[in-house]
Amino acid sequence: MTTIVMNSDHQLTLPAKTVTYLGLQPGQRLIVEAREGELTLYPTRPDARRAYVEVTTRCNLDCAMCMRQVWRDAPGEMSWETFQAVIEGLRAFPNLRRLTFGGFGEPLVHPRLPDMLELAATLNIGLTVTTNGLLLDETMARLLLKAGVDWVVISLDTVHVQAYDRARIKGGLEQVLENARRLVQLAEERPWPPLNLGLEFVATRSNQDELARLREVARDVGASSVLVSNLLPHTEEMTKEILYDSDQPLGLPLSWPVHDRGAIVWGRMDLPRMKWGARRHCRFIEDRALVIGWDGGVSPCYALMHSYPYYIYSRLKNVSRYVLGNVREQPLADIWSSEEYVRFRAKVRDFRFVSCVDCGLACTYAEENEDCWGNAPSCADCLWAQDIVRCPRGL
Repeated sequence: MTTIVMNSDHQLTLPAKTVTYLGLQPGQRLIVEAREGELTLYPTRPDARRAYVEVTTRCNLDCAMCMRQVWRDAPGEMSWETFQAVIEGLRAFPNLRRLTFGGFGEPLVHPRLPDMLELAATLNIGLTVTTNGLLLDETMARLLLKAGVDWVVISLDTVHVQAYDRARIKGGLEQVLENARRLVQLAEERPWPPLNLGLEFVATRSNQDELARLREVARDVGASSVLVSNLLPHTEEMTKEILYDSDQPLGLPLSWPVHDRGAIVWGRMDLPRMKWGARRHCRFIEDRALVIGWDGGVSPCYALMHSYPYYIYSRLKNVSRYVLGNVREQPLADIWSSEEYVRFRAKVRDFRFVSCVDCGLACTYAEENEDCWGNAPSCADCLWAQDIVRCPRGL
């Protein structure tokens, strides 16, 4: 018989064979949930597999359709001490396999990014960097490669091209494409690991004619994947640009040849869902991912890491940042294993949320990202959970 510590001071004694079968450790804490005549036990394991870190919310571009135009959060940049706490906290997760430098800022503008990459490399896991590509010159490319970065995702769409013009960056598109080509060429000199270059494109009504060119652009720069996402409209004017409720499929070519160290592999196009459907799932929860903001605050996903408005089917929705703890105040493993976080992940896995989009009642719960089942925050009408809005993931 083995004793398992439950909520607060309660304990549960289970047969040793049961403990072994469930993969539990003696004295391990469990979260207990009673609902609908059932009793569910959730073990508090350090089983996160992915982490996303937003080292800054600053950016060298000012894209008209970016969340940064409307959010209610103060801008900021991660301190070195906070980043050290992030990395030390991640060492407690034995199954961690990828760390992504991303979020809603441009990672390459952080002055200590070289030091951050060097420290992150000590985790011996996959490293992804998402960027707009403008600062990815030869020096930065060599730095990323030296640190062992194996995925680089470059945002490349007409929204960014318009931002080049607004920032008075002459030849911005050509500069980004050249940076991408040079990165791939330099990666050929690195014995290991191989580099994967991805492109991200946000599809809108204004740029949908450009979608057909994506395969040629990807083949030209040596990208092995293209992720197409729908637009998340943050203003009423932007709702006129959405494509995701159209009856017309994107119909894009899905593959192309990519040269890889003397071999030929096939690149792939990852397309978004175009219609709201019954099946909802959260890739962040399924991947056992956590998201860490510039100030050390831990959130469950990109959608809940900032406070901002957006429109869904012409209905205004105000999202408030959802933070479950801060790495500057407690170990990351303790945050991951907290009762609130464990319960939230369980709820999202089962997707115990009403579907506000399919409901005909004129309530106001959804306007503040709540629902009539008492969930706050609510994932009831999350466009990420529909795969309508997509995020780079890497392998």
